[in-house]
Amino acid sequence: MIPPSTAWSSRVRRVLFGALMSGCWVAIAAAQERPRPSTLEARLLAQGALPPQPTHIYSKGYATFVYPQPSKGTTQIGYIRVGHGVRLRSGSSPRMGPGCAGGFYAVEPRGYVCLDRSATLDPTGRYTSAMSGLVPSDDASPYHFALSNGTPMYRRLPTREEWTKAERFLGAPGTHAPLSWGNKGHEVLAQDALPAVDGALPWFLEQGGSAGSSKPLGLVRRQIPLGSMLAYVRVFEHAGRRWLLSADGTVVPADRTRTFRESSFEGIELDAQTQLPLGWFREGAAAQYRQVGEKLVKASRSWQRLGHVRLDAGAEPRSFAGESYLLTLERDEQGPLWVREADIARVDAREKLPWGITDQDKWLWMSISRGTLVAYQGERPLFATLVSPGVGGVPVKGRDPVKYSTTPMGIYRITYKHRAATMSPEQGEDRSFWIADVPYTQYFNAPFALHVAYWHDTFGKGMSAGCVNLSPRDGKRLFGFTEPEVPEDWNGAAAGGVNGKGTFVVIER
Repeated sequence: MIPPSTAWSSRVRRVLFGALMSGCWVAIAAAQERPRPSTLEARLLAQGALPPQPTHIYSKGYATFVYPQPSKGTTQIGYIRVGHGVRLRSGSSPRMGPGCAGGFYAVEPRGYVCLDRSATLDPTGRYTSAMSGLVPSDDASPYHFALSNGTPMYRRLPTREEWTKAERFLGAPGTHAPLSWGNKGHEVLAQDALPAVDGALPWFLEQGGSAGSSKPLGLVRRQIPLGSMLAYVRVFEHAGRRWLLSADGTVVPADRTRTFRESSFEGIELDAQTQLPLGWFREGAAAQYRQVGEKLVKASRSWQRLGHVRLDAGAEPRSFAGESYLLTLERDEQGPLWVREADIARVDAREKLPWGITDQDKWLWMSISRGTLVAYQGERPLFATLVSPGVGGVPVKGRDPVKYSTTPMGIYRITYKHRAATMSPEQGEDRSFWIADVPYTQYFNAPFALHVAYWHDTFGKGMSAGCVNLSPRDGKRLFGFTEPEVPEDWNGAAAGGVNGKGTFVVIER
C-alpha cells in the first residue's frame, strides 16, 4: 500500500497525522542527584509545570518530533509515538530555542524534543497513562490485526441499545459484505472465527470512560470502512460481547471484524551449508525427481509452497521430455534429487557489486520478476527470501509507477524508517481506506517502501500497489539489518545527518 507523498519531510507529517497511535510507558526512575537547575528549569519548577527530577519526556500527541538542534527550524530526525517516553540525556537542562516556549530537552541517544502541546514530562496524565498501556511488542507482529466489516470505533463502551443503533446498517454481527475486486487479496489471512478473550476490561473504559476522558463527548469516533484494517492489543468481554482494544485507545466489536492469522513464512540465513544459488517455490508444491537410468522420474515426496531448494552450481541443466531440470544438493534415500526449472524462482550470487556500492556497504538486492530479495554485506550474501512487489509487474518506461502499481527499478537508499505507520491513499480523518500500523516500514523512494504485509502470505508474486511486501518475520529482520537504526523508544528515524546514510536498495527486473 502506498501513502500519498513526495518529499520526505512533508510525507512524515502526513503519514504520522493519519497514524493510529500506540505506546509504551517508561517508568520514572528513582530520584538521583542532579545538576543545579537552569533559569528556564527553575521557572518551570516554580510554575508547577515541571515534575521534580524528570528522566523521560513523553509524547501525548499524534507524534512528537526529535530535532538535531534545539530549534524547530531544523529538519526533524525522528519522532516518538503517543504514550512512548524517551530517556533524557543525563545532566542536561532544558534550553530555549526558536518555536518552543516550553524549552528543548536533550534525549537519548541524540537530538532534542520540544516541551510543547505534543509532549509532557508527566506520565500520569489520563491520556498518556492510557496510551502507555497499549504496549507494542518487539515481536515480528507488534500488534494483532483485523479486517473491518464496516465497524464503528467507539470512544467508550456502548450500551446494547447504543450499539444496536450505531450498527443498524451493517447486517447481523459476524456477517460481512464482499470486498471490492482490488481488495480481494486482503482476505488471504482473514479468519471468520472470533478471537479468544486474552485480557481484562481496560481501566480507562470503566464507568463509561475513554482513553482521554472520564466523561467523553460523543460515542463513535469514526467508522472503519469495509476492507480497511485496524491494529489491536487485547480482546476482552463486556455485556456478553467480545471487543478489540484498538492501538489508538478506541474499542471495536470483534464480531464486526475478521482477525488475521500471522504468516509463518520467513527467509533463510546464508552460510557454509546454505549458499546461492537457490530455488524458491512460489506457485505451490512441486514434484521432486530422481534419475533412473537415462530418465527422470517423480520421487515420492514434493517440495512445499514457499520452500526453497539448494542448487548444484557446478551441474549443467538437463533436458528431458521437453523440460529443463536442475540438479539440487538435496537427496532422498535413493540418491540426488532434481527439480523442474519452471517450478522455481532461481537466485544466483551476483558476479559484481552494483555501481556506487563498496565492499563495506550493506545493501538489499531485489528482483521484481522473480519476487526475491537478498541482503548483502559487500560481496557476501547473508540472507535470502521471497517478497511481493507491485501487482503491475515490471515497470514500463514512461508509465507512472503509482498509477500502474509497479515497483520502480533503480538504486536507492533507505530514507525513513517507521516501526509502524498507517498507510492510506488519502489525507485526514475522513478517509475511505487505510491500513493501520503497518509494521517495519522502510521508505526508499517515496511513496514506495519495504514493509510487512500482515494480510497475505502470497510471497514471490506481485501483490502490492508498488511497495515491497515482506512477511512479519522478514520485515523485523530486515528492519534491524538496515540503516539508519531507529533508537530505542523512537517510532521512526530519518536517514542522513546525525543518523547516518540509509542502506542501499537495488531493484532490478
